[in-house]
Amino acid sequence: MKVKISELKNLGLKALKKQGYNDKEADTILGMLMYAQLRGNNQGMVKLIGKGIPKRDNAASPKIVKETPVSALIDGNMTHAMVVMNLVTDTAIAKSKKFGVGFVGNFNTSESTGALGYYVNKIAKKGLIGIAFASAPFQTTAPFGSTEARFCTNPMAYGIPTENDPILLDMSTSAMAYYGLIEAKTAKRVVAQGIGYDKDGNPTQNPAEIMSGALKTFGGHRGSGLALIVQIFAGSLVQADSFNSDSDNAGNLVMAIDPEILTSRESFTKEVSSIIKRIKSAKKSEGVSEILIPGERGDKLTKERLKSGEIDIEDNLYHALEQAAEA
Repeated sequence: MKVKISELKNLGLKALKKQGYNDKEADTILGMLMYAQLRGNNQGMVKLIGKGIPKRDNAASPKIVKETPVSALIDGNMTHAMVVMNLVTDTAIAKSKKFGVGFVGNFNTSESTGALGYYVNKIAKKGLIGIAFASAPFQTTAPFGSTEARFCTNPMAYGIPTENDPILLDMSTSAMAYYGLIEAKTAKRVVAQGIGYDKDGNPTQNPAEIMSGALKTFGGHRGSGLALIVQIFAGSLVQADSFNSDSDNAGNLVMAIDPEILTSRESFTKEVSSIIKRIKSAKKSEGVSEILIPGERGDKLTKERLKSGEIDIEDNLYHALEQAAEA
Protein backbone atom coordinates (compact mmCIF):
# COMPACT_ATOMS: atom_id res chain seq x y z
CA MET A 1 0.00 0.00 0.00
CA LYS A 2 1.04 3.62 -0.50
CA VAL A 3 0.85 6.11 2.38
CA LYS A 4 1.96 9.67 3.00
CA ILE A 5 5.46 9.95 4.47
CA SER A 6 4.15 12.42 7.03
CA GLU A 7 1.53 9.88 8.13
CA LEU A 8 4.15 7.13 8.51
CA LYS A 9 6.39 9.43 10.56
CA ASN A 10 3.48 10.34 12.79
CA LEU A 11 2.68 6.66 13.43
CA GLY A 12 6.34 5.95 14.20
CA LEU A 13 6.53 8.87 16.61
CA LYS A 14 3.37 7.73 18.39
CA ALA A 15 4.71 4.19 18.71
CA LEU A 16 7.98 5.46 20.18
CA LYS A 17 6.18 7.66 22.67
CA LYS A 18 4.01 4.69 23.68
CA GLN A 19 7.23 2.74 24.25
CA GLY A 20 8.47 5.31 26.76
CA TYR A 21 10.81 7.64 24.88
CA ASN A 22 10.95 11.39 25.42
CA ASP A 23 10.72 13.85 22.52
CA LYS A 24 14.45 14.07 21.89
CA GLU A 25 15.02 10.31 22.06
CA ALA A 26 12.00 9.62 19.85
CA ASP A 27 13.19 12.11 17.21
CA THR A 28 16.67 10.56 17.18
CA ILE A 29 15.37 7.01 16.78
CA LEU A 30 12.75 8.03 14.22
CA GLY A 31 15.43 9.75 12.12
CA MET A 32 17.26 6.44 11.68
CA LEU A 33 14.08 4.44 11.12
CA MET A 34 12.83 6.79 8.41
CA TYR A 35 16.27 6.88 6.76
CA ALA A 36 16.07 3.10 6.39
CA GLN A 37 12.40 3.01 5.39
CA LEU A 38 12.85 5.61 2.66
CA ARG A 39 15.76 3.65 1.20
CA GLY A 40 13.87 0.34 1.16
CA ASN A 41 16.16 -0.97 3.90
CA ASN A 42 14.69 -3.57 6.29
CA GLN A 43 16.02 -1.68 9.33
CA GLY A 44 13.04 0.69 9.39
CA MET A 45 9.57 0.70 10.93
CA VAL A 46 9.54 -3.08 11.33
CA LYS A 47 11.52 -2.50 14.53
CA LEU A 48 8.46 -0.92 16.18
CA ILE A 49 5.99 -3.77 15.69
CA GLY A 50 5.38 -6.79 17.89
CA LYS A 51 7.27 -6.33 21.15
CA GLY A 52 8.80 -3.18 19.67
CA ILE A 53 11.78 -1.48 21.29
CA PRO A 54 10.47 -0.29 24.67
CA LYS A 55 12.68 2.02 26.69
CA ARG A 56 14.44 0.20 29.50
CA ASP A 57 13.56 1.10 33.07
CA ASN A 58 17.25 0.98 34.01
CA ALA A 59 18.41 3.26 31.17
CA ALA A 60 20.75 6.07 32.25
CA SER A 61 22.70 8.73 30.37
CA PRO A 62 25.63 7.39 28.34
CA LYS A 63 29.03 8.45 29.66
CA ILE A 64 32.62 8.42 28.45
CA VAL A 65 34.67 6.01 30.58
CA LYS A 66 37.98 6.15 28.69
CA GLU A 67 39.32 8.85 26.41
CA THR A 68 42.36 10.03 24.45
CA PRO A 69 42.60 12.94 21.99
CA VAL A 70 41.63 10.63 19.11
CA SER A 71 39.47 8.02 20.85
CA ALA A 72 36.70 7.47 23.37
CA LEU A 73 34.91 4.55 24.93
CA ILE A 74 31.31 5.17 25.95
CA ASP A 75 29.25 3.19 28.44
CA GLY A 76 25.80 3.14 26.85
CA ASN A 77 24.17 2.61 30.26
CA MET A 78 21.29 0.72 28.64
CA THR A 79 20.15 3.79 26.72
CA HIS A 80 18.70 2.78 23.35
CA ALA A 81 21.48 1.82 20.93
CA MET A 82 20.38 4.31 18.26
CA VAL A 83 20.61 7.18 20.72
CA VAL A 84 24.02 5.97 21.87
CA MET A 85 25.25 5.50 18.29
CA ASN A 86 24.23 9.06 17.49
CA LEU A 87 26.44 10.23 20.36
CA VAL A 88 29.26 7.89 19.29
CA THR A 89 29.09 9.26 15.74
CA ASP A 90 29.04 12.91 16.80
CA THR A 91 32.01 12.30 19.12
CA ALA A 92 33.99 10.62 16.34
CA ILE A 93 33.26 13.54 13.99
CA ALA A 94 34.36 16.10 16.57
CA LYS A 95 37.64 14.29 17.24
CA SER A 96 38.33 13.81 13.54
CA LYS A 97 37.81 17.50 12.83
CA LYS A 98 40.21 18.42 15.62
CA PHE A 99 42.85 15.70 15.38
CA GLY A 100 42.35 14.11 11.94
CA VAL A 101 40.90 10.82 13.17
CA GLY A 102 38.26 9.78 15.66
CA PHE A 103 37.82 6.23 16.97
CA VAL A 104 34.81 5.91 19.26
CA GLY A 105 33.21 2.76 20.59
CA ASN A 106 30.53 1.85 23.05
CA PHE A 107 29.40 -1.10 25.13
CA ASN A 108 26.36 -1.77 27.32
CA THR A 109 23.53 -1.39 24.81
CA SER A 110 21.24 -4.16 23.64
CA GLU A 111 18.88 -2.93 20.92
CA SER A 112 19.71 -2.90 17.22
CA THR A 113 21.55 0.21 16.04
CA GLY A 114 19.59 0.00 12.80
CA ALA A 115 21.12 0.84 9.43
CA LEU A 116 24.79 1.63 9.99
CA GLY A 117 24.69 3.54 6.71
CA TYR A 118 22.76 6.26 8.55
CA TYR A 119 25.76 7.01 10.76
CA VAL A 120 28.51 6.80 8.13
CA ASN A 121 26.37 8.96 5.82
CA LYS A 122 26.30 11.58 8.56
CA ILE A 123 30.10 11.40 8.72
CA ALA A 124 30.62 11.47 4.95
CA LYS A 125 28.41 14.54 4.58
CA LYS A 126 30.95 16.35 6.77
CA GLY A 127 33.65 15.57 4.19
CA LEU A 128 35.07 12.74 6.31
CA ILE A 129 35.44 9.01 5.73
CA GLY A 130 33.13 6.99 7.99
CA ILE A 131 33.45 3.36 9.07
CA ALA A 132 31.11 1.56 11.47
CA PHE A 133 30.82 -1.93 12.95
CA ALA A 134 28.11 -3.41 15.19
CA SER A 135 27.98 -6.67 17.09
CA ALA A 136 25.87 -8.26 19.81
CA PRO A 137 25.84 -11.45 21.88
CA PHE A 138 22.46 -12.29 20.30
CA GLN A 139 23.50 -15.35 18.25
CA THR A 140 21.66 -15.55 14.93
CA THR A 141 24.24 -16.59 12.35
CA ALA A 142 26.26 -19.76 11.81
CA PRO A 143 29.96 -19.59 10.94
CA PHE A 144 30.90 -21.19 7.63
CA GLY A 145 30.96 -24.97 7.97
CA SER A 146 28.35 -25.02 10.76
CA THR A 147 24.56 -24.88 11.10
CA GLU A 148 24.65 -23.54 14.67
CA ALA A 149 24.42 -19.80 15.39
CA ARG A 150 27.52 -18.22 16.91
CA PHE A 151 27.68 -14.73 15.38
CA CYS A 152 25.09 -11.98 15.41
CA THR A 153 24.36 -10.51 11.95
CA ASN A 154 27.46 -8.33 12.50
CA PRO A 155 26.90 -5.49 10.02
CA MET A 156 29.47 -3.00 8.81
CA ALA A 157 29.26 0.21 6.81
CA TYR A 158 31.54 2.62 4.97
CA GLY A 159 30.74 6.18 3.94
CA ILE A 160 33.05 8.03 1.56
CA PRO A 161 32.53 11.65 0.47
CA THR A 162 32.41 12.49 -3.23
CA GLU A 163 31.61 15.62 -5.22
CA ASN A 164 27.97 14.46 -5.13
CA ASP A 165 26.23 11.95 -2.85
CA PRO A 166 28.54 9.84 -0.65
CA ILE A 167 29.40 6.25 -1.43
CA LEU A 168 27.49 4.21 1.17
CA LEU A 169 28.33 0.53 1.55
CA ASP A 170 26.08 -0.86 4.30
CA MET A 171 25.83 -4.62 4.71
CA SER A 172 25.36 -7.36 7.25
CA THR A 173 27.80 -10.26 7.18
CA SER A 174 24.85 -12.65 7.38
CA ALA A 175 22.96 -13.67 4.25
CA MET A 176 20.05 -11.50 5.41
CA ALA A 177 19.55 -9.02 8.22
CA TYR A 178 17.53 -10.45 11.12
CA TYR A 179 14.85 -7.82 10.64
CA GLY A 180 14.59 -8.98 7.04
CA LEU A 181 13.38 -12.28 8.48
CA ILE A 182 10.88 -10.43 10.66
CA GLU A 183 9.62 -8.47 7.65
CA ALA A 184 9.22 -11.69 5.63
CA LYS A 185 7.43 -13.40 8.51
CA THR A 186 5.11 -10.39 8.93
CA ALA A 187 4.33 -10.41 5.19
CA LYS A 188 3.80 -14.20 5.30
CA ARG A 189 6.33 -14.89 2.58
CA VAL A 190 9.31 -17.21 2.27
CA VAL A 191 12.88 -16.01 1.80
CA ALA A 192 15.26 -16.98 -0.98
CA GLN A 193 17.09 -20.29 -0.97
CA GLY A 194 20.43 -20.40 0.78
CA ILE A 195 19.53 -17.95 3.56
CA GLY A 196 19.54 -20.25 6.57
CA TYR A 197 18.75 -23.41 8.52
CA ASP A 198 16.03 -24.58 10.88
CA LYS A 199 16.82 -25.66 14.47
CA ASP A 200 17.79 -29.15 13.25
CA GLY A 201 20.29 -27.80 10.73
CA ASN A 202 18.14 -28.39 7.65
CA PRO A 203 18.07 -25.75 4.90
CA THR A 204 14.76 -23.83 4.92
CA GLN A 205 13.09 -20.85 3.31
CA ASN A 206 10.67 -20.33 6.20
CA PRO A 207 11.76 -17.15 8.04
CA ALA A 208 10.27 -18.31 11.36
CA GLU A 209 12.23 -21.56 11.16
CA ILE A 210 15.45 -19.66 10.41
CA MET A 211 14.80 -17.43 13.43
CA SER A 212 14.70 -20.60 15.54
CA GLY A 213 17.75 -21.99 13.76
CA ALA A 214 20.50 -19.96 12.10
CA LEU A 215 21.20 -17.61 9.24
CA LYS A 216 24.12 -18.33 6.93
CA THR A 217 26.90 -15.82 6.41
CA PHE A 218 26.97 -14.26 2.95
CA GLY A 219 29.58 -15.50 0.51
CA GLY A 220 30.54 -18.62 2.45
CA HIS A 221 33.91 -18.46 4.20
CA ARG A 222 34.48 -14.83 3.15
CA GLY A 223 31.41 -13.57 4.97
CA SER A 224 32.24 -15.78 7.93
CA GLY A 225 35.70 -14.25 8.12
CA LEU A 226 34.31 -10.73 8.01
CA ALA A 227 31.75 -11.61 10.70
CA LEU A 228 34.62 -12.68 12.95
CA ILE A 229 36.48 -9.41 12.38
CA VAL A 230 33.35 -7.36 13.15
CA GLN A 231 32.77 -9.45 16.29
CA ILE A 232 36.28 -8.54 17.48
CA PHE A 233 36.14 -4.84 16.55
CA ALA A 234 32.63 -4.18 17.92
CA GLY A 235 32.86 -6.72 20.73
CA SER A 236 36.23 -7.44 22.29
CA LEU A 237 37.80 -4.07 21.45
CA VAL A 238 34.99 -2.05 23.05
CA GLN A 239 34.42 -4.32 26.08
CA ALA A 240 31.12 -5.76 24.79
CA ASP A 241 30.17 -9.42 25.09
CA SER A 242 30.54 -11.79 22.17
CA PHE A 243 28.83 -15.11 22.82
CA ASN A 244 26.71 -14.85 25.98
CA SER A 245 23.12 -14.99 24.72
CA ASP A 246 21.83 -13.94 28.15
CA SER A 247 23.84 -10.71 27.99
CA ASP A 248 22.52 -7.26 27.03
CA ASN A 249 26.06 -5.96 26.51
CA ALA A 250 26.29 -5.23 22.77
CA GLY A 251 28.86 -2.95 21.20
CA ASN A 252 29.65 -0.64 18.31
CA LEU A 253 32.73 0.99 16.84
CA VAL A 254 32.71 4.11 14.68
CA MET A 255 35.68 5.68 12.93
CA ALA A 256 35.83 9.10 11.29
CA ILE A 257 38.86 9.92 9.18
CA ASP A 258 39.70 13.33 7.74
CA PRO A 259 41.28 12.89 4.26
CA GLU A 260 43.44 15.92 5.11
CA ILE A 261 45.75 13.72 7.21
CA LEU A 262 47.05 12.19 3.94
CA THR A 263 45.87 14.42 1.10
CA SER A 264 43.48 17.34 0.60
CA ARG A 265 39.73 16.90 0.87
CA GLU A 266 39.25 18.57 -2.50
CA SER A 267 41.65 16.31 -4.37
CA PHE A 268 40.33 13.25 -2.53
CA THR A 269 36.70 13.84 -3.41
CA LYS A 270 37.68 14.73 -6.97
CA GLU A 271 39.65 11.50 -7.35
CA VAL A 272 36.87 9.38 -5.80
CA SER A 273 34.33 11.00 -8.14
CA SER A 274 36.61 10.19 -11.08
CA ILE A 275 36.79 6.54 -9.98
CA ILE A 276 32.99 6.40 -9.82
CA LYS A 277 32.65 7.79 -13.35
CA ARG A 278 35.16 5.24 -14.62
CA ILE A 279 33.28 2.36 -12.99
CA LYS A 280 29.89 3.50 -14.24
CA SER A 281 31.21 3.81 -17.80
CA ALA A 282 32.23 0.12 -17.91
CA LYS A 283 30.64 -2.08 -20.57
CA LYS A 284 27.33 -3.37 -19.21
CA SER A 285 26.24 -6.97 -19.05
CA GLU A 286 23.21 -8.03 -21.06
CA GLY A 287 20.01 -6.69 -19.51
CA VAL A 288 21.81 -4.15 -17.30
CA SER A 289 20.78 -0.54 -17.88
CA GLU A 290 23.05 1.11 -15.30
CA ILE A 291 26.00 0.19 -13.10
CA LEU A 292 25.20 1.35 -9.60
CA ILE A 293 27.61 2.51 -6.90
CA PRO A 294 26.95 1.40 -3.27
CA GLY A 295 24.21 3.59 -1.81
CA GLU A 296 23.05 4.93 -5.18
CA ARG A 297 19.86 2.87 -5.40
CA GLY A 298 18.82 3.95 -1.89
CA ASP A 299 19.62 7.59 -2.63
CA LYS A 300 17.47 7.55 -5.78
CA LEU A 301 14.58 5.84 -4.05
CA THR A 302 14.71 8.30 -1.15
CA LYS A 303 14.69 11.31 -3.47
CA GLU A 304 11.76 9.91 -5.47
CA ARG A 305 9.74 9.25 -2.34
CA LEU A 306 10.49 12.62 -0.77
CA LYS A 307 9.51 14.35 -4.01
CA SER A 308 6.17 12.53 -4.18
CA GLY A 309 5.58 12.74 -0.43
CA GLU A 310 4.46 9.10 -0.43
CA ILE A 311 6.01 5.74 0.32
CA ASP A 312 5.11 2.10 -0.36
CA ILE A 313 4.80 -0.10 2.72
CA GLU A 314 3.71 -3.73 3.05
CA ASP A 315 0.08 -3.93 4.23
CA ASN A 316 0.64 -6.21 7.24
CA LEU A 317 3.59 -4.12 8.39
CA TYR A 318 1.54 -0.93 8.21
CA HIS A 319 -1.35 -2.41 10.16
CA ALA A 320 1.04 -3.79 12.79
CA LEU A 321 2.55 -0.31 13.09
CA GLU A 322 -0.92 1.17 13.57
CA GLN A 323 -1.47 -1.28 16.43
CA ALA A 324 1.88 -0.33 17.97
CA ALA A 325 0.98 3.36 17.79
CA GLU A 326 -2.40 2.84 19.45
CA ALA A 327 -1.42 0.15 21.97
